[in-house]
Amino acid sequence: MNKIETNVIKPIVNMTVDSTEYRLIDEDVESLLDSNIGEVKSYIDENHGKGKSVEEKDNLYLESQKIWKKYTSSLDGAKYNFYLNKDQWKFITDLVLHKLEYDVNTVFFAIELRDLFDVMKSSKYSGNEYLPFKVNATEVTYIYHLISKHKVKGLTKDSYLFSEILLLIGNISKIFNYYDTTGKNLAADIQDWVATFEDGVEFESRKQVEEEL
Repeated sequence: MNKIETNVIKPIVNMTVDSTEYRLIDEDVESLLDSNIGEVKSYIDENHGKGKSVEEKDNLYLESQKIWKKYTSSLDGAKYNFYLNKDQWKFITDLVLHKLEYDVNTVFFAIELRDLFDVMKSSKYSGNEYLPFKVNATEVTYIYHLISKHKVKGLTKDSYLFSEILLLIGNISKIFNYYDTTGKNLAADIQDWVATFEDGVEFESRKQVEEEL
């Protein structure tokens, strides 16, 4: 079997502003996802189906699917921290709630975000601190889809605020994409592992490949 050449590099999970770090994903959420990944990897590294009965092989596969689905469930439920200072908050809430024009392709995205932006709009800032707003991957995707065609004129304050929000969305998306791609790679690894239940087929795990690099 060919070695797996693609390695997914985990992105930075925080942002730094004026020497202060803000986590874009809470430590407990990150720990849960990483633990779920480790559980899948350990299971397929430590179990094999050669010489086992059909029923035993089926049970191995079903258990691997159970563990993998636990990971995807954790990922589906993961929330990310959309950190905004007062100026960024005012810019994005005014943009989405009042300034953007919606058509048949975007109006339903905007409606899906209504509850989130109602919460954001009701938030109170005491200064220019950064407040975290909990968002899931779908909400981040919808926000980007809505604002991506927005235009700002000139190199003004709004231009900088717009760029800062786009960078924040990009950084959150990198974290989700890492975990999403890892989940897809694990699914492929499971299928390759199941193939080794038959005689003459070998499986080299991603862990083994990484150790050899």
